[in-house]
Amino acid sequence: MQQKSMFKNIIYKAILSFVNIMVPVIIGSYIVHLLDVDLYGAYNKVYSEFQVFLTFASFGIYTFGIREVSKIRDDNKKISILFTNLFVISIITNLITTVIYIIYSIYTSTGITTTIYLFMVIQLIANIFYIEFVNEALENYKFITIKSVIIKLMYMVSLYLFVKKPGDIIVYTIIISMTAVLNNLASFAYAKKRIRFNFKYINFKKYLGPMFTILIISNIDLLYSQLDRIMLGKFVSDVSVTMYYIPYYLISMLISIPYAIINVAIPRLAYVLENKGKKEYLLNLSRSISSLYFIIIPMCFGVLVLADEAILLYAGEKYMAMVPTLIVACIARLIISTESIMTNLVSYPNNKEKQILKFSLCFGTSNLIMNSILLLIHKFNPTTSLITTCIAEFGFALSQYIYARKKLDLEFHIFTKQNTTYLILGLCFIPIASLIRLLNLNFYINFALIVIACVIFYLGFLYLKKDDNLLLASSKVLNKFKVILRRK
Repeated sequence: MQQKSMFKNIIYKAILSFVNIMVPVIIGSYIVHLLDVDLYGAYNKVYSEFQVFLTFASFGIYTFGIREVSKIRDDNKKISILFTNLFVISIITNLITTVIYIIYSIYTSTGITTTIYLFMVIQLIANIFYIEFVNEALENYKFITIKSVIIKLMYMVSLYLFVKKPGDIIVYTIIISMTAVLNNLASFAYAKKRIRFNFKYINFKKYLGPMFTILIISNIDLLYSQLDRIMLGKFVSDVSVTMYYIPYYLISMLISIPYAIINVAIPRLAYVLENKGKKEYLLNLSRSISSLYFIIIPMCFGVLVLADEAILLYAGEKYMAMVPTLIVACIARLIISTESIMTNLVSYPNNKEKQILKFSLCFGTSNLIMNSILLLIHKFNPTTSLITTCIAEFGFALSQYIYARKKLDLEFHIFTKQNTTYLILGLCFIPIASLIRLLNLNFYINFALIVIACVIFYLGFLYLKKDDNLLLASSKVLNKFKVILRRK
């Protein structure tokens, strides 16, 4: 297969991530302001539990598929065999999970909550056709971007047209579910044009072992932020789930642009390690880590210093109690990003699923214990539960890093001098924002000045230091503009 430009792939993923940010920011703010607080809380409670079933239904197919297809992407026959096996497994796991989910929904809920549960069955059926791992592994990011942008825009228009009253929570649920159907069917149709089914070599035993390990890992991962939301819904209130979910979702949504680096690097690093050796792999790994921190650190600290403004603009005054949770979520996201690097770019490409499992189980259990202690002393709330997740994720990331250095003999560093510089510059946003707030200016002027001052400070310092990532990004963008101007 022809090698595709890493930079082009990142650009496509960045465009997609930008759309994935702007559409939810626009429509999410509309929904949060419009929908009844209790109904929206009920939806978020149901959704947090639904995610558990969706994890079982997915059976680790996406993670396993993207890694395995990346290794054999030059062999169409092998891809066809793997694709067919994974698709058949997907049919079986999704149908079994759907039956269990319907029974659970009927016997554990009442009223409108049951209706929300049952309409989400649509997403479980649609999940059968979630084969985006093929397009990701084959680096078809142009298609993924165009398809996703069109569907996101259709989703946004549908919400504005049909969700008009505080009680329209069922309409909201149906639109979200049908969007999943459309997205998955489009990806499936595109992949099927290029890959044929091959039922001659069905061999579940070959795949079920490693996939089951990944499934367990995925479920143990539910002992982190997903566990927080489920426990908040069960022991505190439905509204508390929303108070946790919105800050966590807000920062996760914003950093999806730099996460394009991780998503694009997963298949590339798996391919490089398999075909070009450890030295080339480590070089690409270090570049990916540095590129991610270059973007994600200023974004997280930027949101942190603007937490009040972000909640007020996105959710309104009725949700201002979420500000402390958003501040913690920004710090947590930096730690979770490091854990994601270790899991997706180090452990998975080196086939260390069992080690991920051990560490994930250990620190996921510690999160459960910490949450339980907080419940006993009546201190369990959205902010404290996120703090415990932050602690557990830190231990998880650190353990994987030490293991990779000691046992896998991988000579790489997370906090190099370059990455530490990014962190120090990000921390400087706090005094910069505090000084600007002393001026007591208009809300929007204050917001704009903080953003402008932090951006100029960050990029200006890196420009003077001739930072590699800044210079590389600048040169790539300038070259693209030159090409466009020449065409004109």
